[in-house]
Amino acid sequence: MIKLMDILTERRDYVRDRRGVPLGTLEILSTGMHILRDRQGRKLGIYNPKTDKTFDHTGTIVGRGNVLSSLITIYK
Repeated sequence: MIKLMDILTERRDYVRDRRGVPLGTLEILSTGMHILRDRQGRKLGIYNPKTDKTFDHTGTIVGRGNVLSSLITIYK
């Protein structure tokens, strides 16, 4: 079965620590949105380039600009 998010995802990159251990994935959707997920696939946050704001998994604004990388250390 094909998931809608797989259709919308243009690119998926692994986020790794200094030793190369995967910490999660960064998905860039066809809409331009960035979604950061942990190793288990849970959503940690979203960056919306149209508003230039980053939101955590609860929808709370955590910063202006793309600060998704800071969420990996918070939820690690």
